Amino acid sequence: MPNSLGHKAFRLIPALVWLLIVIVALLTPGNNLPKVPLFPHADKLVHLGVFAVLTFFWCRVGTINEKGELKIVNLTTNLLVFSIIIPILLEYLQAFVPNRSFEFGDIVANLLGGLIGFSGFIILYKAKHPLV
Repeated sequence: MPNSLGHKAFRLIPALVWLLIVIVALLTPGNNLPKVPLFPHADKLVHLGVFAVLTFFWCRVGTINEKGELKIVNLTTNLLVFSIIIPILLEYLQAFVPNRSFEFGDIVANLLGGLIGFSGFIILYKAKHPLV
């Protein structure tokens, strides 16, 4: 079952949709975003959550073989791309979007979110949870 087309789509489609949502949200001009901070630096918590979900979704794509074992090279590649490269690249690109800015604190939140998403994946994988 892990390699059936339906199972692959079950993993790939949410990852692609979430990636698209993240890209659009982070590269939308700042004046088009709601300005309702619940508390100071609430955006850092949002960044953390967004990248935790992104990394978790991509840790599920192409990283488990038909025996249920982790494909370490694929997992490492997805981890590097979706928890390090994309978060840093998107934050850098915000410097060129009207009313958005590059913030080092956002990168830290993005990277911590990636770590949380990866940790969640590993915990659920070891527990043989059906979400993984």
